[in-house]
Amino acid sequence: MTLLASFTHPVADSQRAFRRILKAMSEPGVMVSLPQLPAWGRVSSAATAVLMTLVDRETPVYLDSTLNDEALLTNLRFHTGAPVTEQTDAPFALLHAKSDTAIGQFSAGNNVSPEKSTTVIIEVPGLNGGLTLRLSGPGLLETRAIAPQLSEGVLQYLRERPHCFPQGIDLIFTCGENMMALPRTTDVRVC
Repeated sequence: MTLLASFTHPVADSQRAFRRILKAMSEPGVMVSLPQLPAWGRVSSAATAVLMTLVDRETPVYLDSTLNDEALLTNLRFHTGAPVTEQTDAPFALLHAKSDTAIGQFSAGNNVSPEKSTTVIIEVPGLNGGLTLRLSGPGLLETRAIAPQLSEGVLQYLRERPHCFPQGIDLIFTCGENMMALPRTTDVRVC
């Protein structure tokens, strides 16, 4: 069992990370850097910072089997107290880009209230160099183009994503110490 360090200055660093996560969520497709932390297991520093900032003992987390290892579990439990679940209705899910887990299973249907939907954090190989996505909608004055390296499963979900706001899922892509977000309100066109 190896415990890794958390934020150097827990209050200030978590507030800084929260503000940056909010910036990414309010400005879809904008890349932000998060406070650098030792990565927990096979997840990036950015995913670690997102988990440190957003989850606690009252927010269950679904972990993809590709990322689920003892280092992640130990540090997640110690630093956040967040319970790990296999239920897809968890408030947060952590997936790897090459995961076989279909992200559509996390999507809250019309019979589920918006506060019960999932924020899916996806570890990607890069936030550049993938297929171009054209974003429009709230938080964007004009169309924005991004190209994170996403799996075919995620691209397929984005192509067929149901527009049932306020239900749906928010997506956070993490790589290294950077992240970007696609809130459920964002219209995405895969080019």
